[in-house]
Amino acid sequence: MSSMRGSFQHSKGYVLEYEITLPERVSSPYLHILYHGFSVIERHVPPVFARKQWAEADESVCISFSDPIIRQTPDSACGWFLLGEEEFFPQVLQLRDSLIEQWALRGTVWHGLSSGGYAALKYCARAGGDDLAFVVSPHNDPTAPPQWRQEAVPFLALPDMAEPATITDVLRDWDSPGSARLLYAVIPEKDAYFALHHLHPIMQALNFGDSVRGVRLQDGRGHGFISNADYSSQLREAVRIWEERRTRSSTAEDVEVILPRSLAHYAGDEARFKVTSGRFSQVISQIEARYPHLRMRLTDDSGALLPFVSVFVGEDSIQHPDTQIPPQSSLLIVTAVSGG
Repeated sequence: MSSMRGSFQHSKGYVLEYEITLPERVSSPYLHILYHGFSVIERHVPPVFARKQWAEADESVCISFSDPIIRQTPDSACGWFLLGEEEFFPQVLQLRDSLIEQWALRGTVWHGLSSGGYAALKYCARAGGDDLAFVVSPHNDPTAPPQWRQEAVPFLALPDMAEPATITDVLRDWDSPGSARLLYAVIPEKDAYFALHHLHPIMQALNFGDSVRGVRLQDGRGHGFISNADYSSQLREAVRIWEERRTRSSTAEDVEVILPRSLAHYAGDEARFKVTSGRFSQVISQIEARYPHLRMRLTDDSGALLPFVSVFVGEDSIQHPDTQIPPQSSLLIVTAVSGG
């Protein structure tokens, strides 16, 4: 296995460092993205990367990220990855996309413990794909635990510090029609505080449905790293459930999307594919989640169609985000062609 380090630069001077590990032989068909938690668990010498705690890590393509605030001040080791988030996250997605394409991977698993679990789950949701969030004792509201006051509050005035959004707000579109995302959360036996005050509200917000699984271990441990054996076995189970969910989702697709050649280029040359029926906004979200390079070519930052993009179901032009796209219909996307 080989590794390489790199970094993203922020306009305000912050640095997001990462480490990519590349196996000699790939046995996992997924990209694994890892966020560390409250980094006093690790030796606090920047950069601080997450531990890889499962047997297949040496045969998986992995990216580990180091919280930018660790380079900014020696007095914080928080692990929420809020500093410079809006500039850094698109770069994270670009790196993810390039590795998935290079290694022909089938999806992304977002890992994190505690505050790292908060980051992993939030960014899994924001990425918009049919991914797996595999988290241990994740935060729901990062401002609730005492380390927030110690590790984050003194630095909230730094330029471009992101708002500490609650996970229950971030997950509003987690169960959108056709989505195969899965949240798989593991709680050590004696970690009752996180089970009750953080994981339970998250699961409740998702109606304890098929898109979320919560497992409480019988391991005698409190808040902290679970054993390597438990990590490996729970990750295997999470992947198994996730793959079953993806298979069920793919058989339910029933709206055909038709792209012109100019757009099919950004969808892996797929000019025709299927998604699940639903509201127009949900259908567009599915298309952009499946083919991230289409995002900037279809909608603006608010999710509205760009002025030169038209969408038709039959002869009907579709504009309103709440318009229902019926099953067994064809959705044609057209872009204006400029010329003289």
